[in-house]
Amino acid sequence: MYKVFFNESCFLLTDDNNLAENNLHNISHTDIRETGKQIYQLLKQSDTFCFTIYSPDIIHLLSDFKSLFTVIGAAGGIVQDTDKILIIKRLGMLDLPKGHIEKGEQKKECAIREVKEECGISDLKILNQLEDTWHIYFRNNSWHLKQTFWFTMSCPPDQVLQPQTEEDIEEVFWLPVKTIPQILSRTYPSLRPLLQSISL
Repeated sequence: MYKVFFNESCFLLTDDNNLAENNLHNISHTDIRETGKQIYQLLKQSDTFCFTIYSPDIIHLLSDFKSLFTVIGAAGGIVQDTDKILIIKRLGMLDLPKGHIEKGEQKKECAIREVKEECGISDLKILNQLEDTWHIYFRNNSWHLKQTFWFTMSCPPDQVLQPQTEEDIEEVFWLPVKTIPQILSRTYPSLRPLLQSISL
């Protein structure tokens, strides 16, 4: 299953027919034109939704879904220090450091570069890869679908944190893992499942 966020709404792409049937708002994907028409209608409305799209071939479904958007690749990291993780504050929202993958750049390289640039820390080491996140946004008269690749990381202790202000980052700080549930309402919906998995 793939969960694709749009603000507080989401699309669930699944090959589990039972899951689809248990959601009142669902379609079985057969024709990309019809599926696309319904997706765009939902994106243009103001109401919050959770819409399930079913196909027995999840890979084909994801490919068709992606064809409806300009797809953007990004990568970022959850930097861990014992019982804390690194958080940035950008434009008033709490976030994780991440950024667009540049041409010719590998996912891991991008994740390390973005964390270094946005937080001002060095000597990062990747520990594990986490689940990707997906979200939709509208920019320059076009719908975009961003896939972000996430990695857990470690770094040497006692580094001076330096927010990348030219990227509108106001603050960088260490957040105790036990307080993650308290900040979920101040971060983005697509990040909440990721952060909750760390807090378990």
